[in-house]
Amino acid sequence: MRNVVSEIETDICSLSGVVSAHVVLSPDELEIDEVHVVATFDRSPKQIVRDIESLVLSNHNIRVDHKKISIAQLKDAAAAIEQALQKPSDEEKGPLARIRFVSARSNTYGLRWEVTVELEKGGIPSSATANGAASRRNKTRLVAQATTEALNNFLGDKQAVAVEDVHTLDAGGYKAVVVMISMLSDRTEKILAGSSLLEDDMPKSVVHATLDAINRAI
Repeated sequence: MRNVVSEIETDICSLSGVVSAHVVLSPDELEIDEVHVVATFDRSPKQIVRDIESLVLSNHNIRVDHKKISIAQLKDAAAAIEQALQKPSDEEKGPLARIRFVSARSNTYGLRWEVTVELEKGGIPSSATANGAASRRNKTRLVAQATTEALNNFLGDKQAVAVEDVHTLDAGGYKAVVVMISMLSDRTEKILAGSSLLEDDMPKSVVHATLDAINRAI
């Protein structure tokens, strides 16, 4: 089934109101275990879930239990960018205000790209490194991945975060980056999405979007 995952994700993204989609297979890769979707508020989550069930069954003859589909809703592209424009550039508000973005250092090795993100909380640093293919889209995901790993050092044993998807939006001459993460806590999983204005310093923008997602839950 792994060979059709990207096709399913592309199909889901074609639905009205869907910004991005991420499909997770079961350990034996014989069925769909999770479907994580970022969508706007144009349509209700129930409508989107029903459309996903119908679409995947019709196009791929695969049944997806509606309980396995999670929807994280964003404002439309213009609203997301307007919200990003209003955010402070150096520190996020809310419970994670003490966590400060320190730096993001990157290097290219042939066709691979490596990034190290460093955060600071109360004078205590935390850094993490991620590396992978040097494609433009994958670079944003690698930054988000390094950021969540650095954040996990601050969250302790009762919580953990991981990247689900990274997406860019265009509206009114501006670009914003949207980071979709999963937060694990007390045997529960919650899908969150955060956004930030996408500026020339791409890594810094992705870090801020990741922190924005985390701030919605902590």
